[in-house]
Amino acid sequence: MQFPTYHFEGDIVVAAGQGFCRDYLQFPFEVPEGVGAIHLQLVYYPLRVGKVDNLMTLGLFDPACFRGQAHRHPPDAEVVVSREEATPGFVPGDTQPGNWLAQLTVHTVVEDESPCHYSLEITTHARDDSVRTRTPYLPAPTVVSSRPGWYCGELHSHTLHSDGTFTPAGLIEQARQNHLDFLAVTDHNTTTALAEIDPASLGAMLLIPGMELTTYYGHALVLGTLDWVDWRTGYNGYSISDAARRAHTLGGLFIMAHPNAVGSPYCTGCQWEFTDFNLDLADAFEVWNSQWPDSTDQNPKSLQAWHLMQETGRRLTATGGTDFHSLGDWGGYSPRVWVYAQELSVPAVLEGIRQGRVIISSGPQLRLQVLPGGDSQPGEIGDTVEAIYLEVTLSMTWDNAPQGGKLYVRNAHDIVLSANITTNGSLQQKICVGGEDRVWIEMYDGNGYLSAMTNPVFIKAG
Repeated sequence: MQFPTYHFEGDIVVAAGQGFCRDYLQFPFEVPEGVGAIHLQLVYYPLRVGKVDNLMTLGLFDPACFRGQAHRHPPDAEVVVSREEATPGFVPGDTQPGNWLAQLTVHTVVEDESPCHYSLEITTHARDDSVRTRTPYLPAPTVVSSRPGWYCGELHSHTLHSDGTFTPAGLIEQARQNHLDFLAVTDHNTTTALAEIDPASLGAMLLIPGMELTTYYGHALVLGTLDWVDWRTGYNGYSISDAARRAHTLGGLFIMAHPNAVGSPYCTGCQWEFTDFNLDLADAFEVWNSQWPDSTDQNPKSLQAWHLMQETGRRLTATGGTDFHSLGDWGGYSPRVWVYAQELSVPAVLEGIRQGRVIISSGPQLRLQVLPGGDSQPGEIGDTVEAIYLEVTLSMTWDNAPQGGKLYVRNAHDIVLSANITTNGSLQQKICVGGEDRVWIEMYDGNGYLSAMTNPVFIKAG
């Protein structure tokens, strides 16, 4: 029996003066009964205009659900989906008969003298009934440790299922060599790496399932769900707020990622440009992405944006992420995230983040308590304490501080204390508070680079 082949091609023309364009192109095709494999080949050119890369990625949907996304530079020469195998980023399994959709997602096509030409070839092939459908690994709900405490990990990482360089197994090995307690795998617009991770390979490390929603106007991490969350904002009326609500429905967190990175067209959607997002739907805000000092100053800008949120009284957890893609990304001024959790499990770590029990650090150990006086209990990071008097005592300890380090205690509006510090030490200091307040610590090295920070302790006084 001859199975069908489909061919689509065309030009993308950017209007004069527009600079670049973003779009979704739809290519529906029919899969008849008896098909066991689908091959797709996408070619487009030019790949680069001046100093900017064009980027188009290929998504695939069967009659019922998502079957994969290839978010890489350059695109895969060939994508294969069958019952026993699939190209990284795509979901293996039965190729159901019916109406399928190949979607060309135009992240960036730059204005040029000539249009950007694309060609998409789709071929279908007979099913081999002797081949069994591959059984994926499914991360089971697990409690790695029942001990309450501070756990150190990574919230933002990639494999070759999107634009990372490591296999899922290779990423796990790298994380274990770096002694992480937990690792969130957050490939761009796909969750398929999770099905390749053997739970036995994790040892005493917790795997947090996730993905990075890589939209045209901002990126966001969804943590804690195995399910794919639709990232295609602007498609059929779908919004970024809809995506955040979907993440919450699935029990996950929604974290705004690298909001002040260089944006389109140089890095597609990397800078947060949404004007219609309901900020109340965000669970956290990534203030530290990759190395603290870089040529763009994205991290100081993101921290300043978070400071402004504190001034307005917003409670939004500050987080960090290495945005791990390749060997060497961990180290230097890259952040580790410490989360206080009641146990080392996905629900407990997510709850710790949600409650703001988070410290971000490139190495130093940092602790903060607020002692309100009287019979009130001390407040830890993320807590709200009741202070009878308009004065509280801050208790701070640190280890492994950088040479020439400086410690700043901030409230919602100002720096209330600064101190030159040695490598290891402690400090107690009384400060005045009034009404509703919040305090947190930021530690900087001798170059003025952030080395560690806590989230706030919240205070109700008087």
